[in-house]
Amino acid sequence: MRTDAFLQIRTALDTTTSTTGGDQRTNIGAVFIQKEIDRMIKETINRDVDFRPLVQRKTMNQKARIWNLRTSLGATAKTSFQSEGGTGTPQPSEFMQLFAPALTLRSDYEVTGLAQAAASSYFDAMDSEARDALSAYALTEEQAFILGNDSDNETSGITINGKIGVSGSYLGLKQLLSSAVAEATGTQGGFGDSTARYGITPSSTVTDEEYKMNVRTINTSNTTQNPLSIQNLNSAITQSNIQGGKRANRIYLCSEERLDEISDLIQPHGRYVQGASSVELDGGLSVLTWKNIKIISSRLQAFNGVTSSGAGVTFTDTDNSMLLLNMDVIFFWNVAGVDVRHVPITGADASQRSDVFGGYYKTYGVFTVESFNTHVVIWNLSTP
Repeated sequence: MRTDAFLQIRTALDTTTSTTGGDQRTNIGAVFIQKEIDRMIKETINRDVDFRPLVQRKTMNQKARIWNLRTSLGATAKTSFQSEGGTGTPQPSEFMQLFAPALTLRSDYEVTGLAQAAASSYFDAMDSEARDALSAYALTEEQAFILGNDSDNETSGITINGKIGVSGSYLGLKQLLSSAVAEATGTQGGFGDSTARYGITPSSTVTDEEYKMNVRTINTSNTTQNPLSIQNLNSAITQSNIQGGKRANRIYLCSEERLDEISDLIQPHGRYVQGASSVELDGGLSVLTWKNIKIISSRLQAFNGVTSSGAGVTFTDTDNSMLLLNMDVIFFWNVAGVDVRHVPITGADASQRSDVFGGYYKTYGVFTVESFNTHVVIWNLSTP
């Protein structure tokens, strides 16, 4: 008799005790099996996406992530040289408190009894639907991480929902990595965007603590789109270093087409230029690196554009930017460990006894970027 591993998993999960559905030979109960299945789910879905696996996932036991962003700006300093016998007032640290509420993400699947029975000789409908729901979950979460709640339509067919972002989601990199500093050519400009993030409105004035909400920006020109250059890649690293990101775990994030452009840029004619190499990640995946910083591509980064013709910045749905990210300050916080939790269902409810089988995967949590100045946006790039 053919056995199906996925249906065995559902049997193990569909229990309310620590022994029912477990392995009687080893006395390992279903509670422990559930934790193992949760781990397997997380490892499996990472094959479908690129950026999501690199985001640290942590647990909180509250409905919102609340944290302090340390500031050191203003007229006084925490440390100073003192004259002999001199006295002074210790300066306390200054903070801004930021917050981001958790949301529920759910991916459902359902199969009727007739469909399951009629296809059983050649096709496992339950297995197919469950795997499709898991794949859709992973892609939707990556979409939310990068593009947030952008409600614009997209026509390329890359996303599942036909939108740039995901309606009702948390803010993504497209909304969070901005700057209130006025636009300018080179490394000194910003986007002139004072939209509040996590309850704080950024400031373009360096003496204000809200200045810490600004990311660094790089471009060749703020009036004309230009191709990506090695100078852009180097300048991004330098600006991140200056802000204290030199020892951080950093990645470049770009689109698939931009990765092709970078490949031609740093290994023309199949040979690496100085500073370029490749590195192997867990699972055997090899990626390009520039000065030991991994270059990661995601199909969804193609919708994260920032352009200007000198008359103000436009946030676009086109491939006109790439990012240098400090992954040490980017997290996904789940609530009480509910993270891609599988819930099996038989029937609509106990009273209706509907002839359907299915379930859903659920996550309670929020994506956060908890510090800003060590990230860099390379923008006003020509479309690759």
